[in-house]
Amino acid sequence: MDPNRYSKNRTIRPDSPWQIVQALFTLGLMVCGFIGIAVHVFGSDQGPIDWVQWVMASTLNMILTAVGLLAAFAFHRYITHISNQQRRSASNLPVYAMMLVGAYFIYRLISTGHW
Repeated sequence: MDPNRYSKNRTIRPDSPWQIVQALFTLGLMVCGFIGIAVHVFGSDQGPIDWVQWVMASTLNMILTAVGLLAAFAFHRYITHISNQQRRSASNLPVYAMMLVGAYFIYRLISTGHW
C-alpha cells in the first residue's frame, strides 16, 4: 500500500460557484430536452406503426431518415476512431445538441403553453 496515494489529489480544487451554476443550467436544459422528446414521442396516440408509415409516406421523409441514420453512424465511427484528447472535446457535441433541444422545448412551452 502506497503511503502517498492521496498526495496527487493535493492540487485538485473544488468547482467555483459559477461553474456549479453552469453545470446546473446545462443539466436543466438537457432534462428539459429529454422530457420534451418523451412527451412529444409518447404523448400522442401514434405508435411505431404510424412512425413507419410517416417514413414511407414520401420520398423526402425516406431520404431524411436515411441521412439522419447515416449521420448518426458517421458520428459513432468518428468518436470511436479518434485520440483520447479529441474524444473528450467531441463527446460534448451530444450534450450541446441536447441542450439545444431543451432550449427549443422551453421556447415552445413559453410561446404556446405546451410542449
